Amino acid sequence: TIGQEMEILKIKSDFVSSVSHEFKTPLTSIRSLMERLVDGKVRNPAKMDQYFAIIAQDTDRLTRLVSNLLDFSKIEEGKKEYSFADTDVARLAKEQVEAFKKDQVQAGPAIRLEIAGEIPTLRADADAVARALANLLGNAVKFTSAGKSIRVGLKSHGGNIVFDVEDEGIGIHPDEVGKVFEKFFQGRNAHDLSARGTGLGLTLVKHIAEAHGGRV
Repeated sequence: TIGQEMEILKIKSDFVSSVSHEFKTPLTSIRSLMERLVDGKVRNPAKMDQYFAIIAQDTDRLTRLVSNLLDFSKIEEGKKEYSFADTDVARLAKEQVEAFKKDQVQAGPAIRLEIAGEIPTLRADADAVARALANLLGNAVKFTSAGKSIRVGLKSHGGNIVFDVEDEGIGIHPDEVGKVFEKFFQGRNAHDLSARGTGLGLTLVKHIAEAHGGRV
């Protein structure tokens, strides 16, 4: 019992530390850039555009983090509700891919979208599906270096709509594959890179998929 309590305390401590880090990094960046802009230290229009793009990128990152935390809290309390409607998932996928491309201020992996044939509308919660795809893409971008690629695939197969997010990043140890959807879990490769996260993104992806009668 003591061992279990110690493990829970460690998980909570690691989680708080990771969330704090996830918030602190973009907030520090936003504050630093805003101070330079407000103080009038940046006058070159191209440089100003670059600063604004970075601020927008960091703001989007914070928004996704907050949304993940709020959704996770609702799921844990059994209060998460989905609003289903006919959804153009092809358009949704295009919007997410374009958003991530737009956010890439610095050199990063190349992201491409491949849509196979006609994709029927899906009875889905558009915001939830977009968040699931954003979490998968966010992971792919975080763990894939510049010069490599990320492929987002979308197809209709056997009465289902299939999303694929495939990257050339650091990968996952074979003995950890079954754990990646567990809450708070982060693989050894991520720790080796010091690429911290909340360990909630893939947990939410799994919940969203299953809420739509699908699987991941």
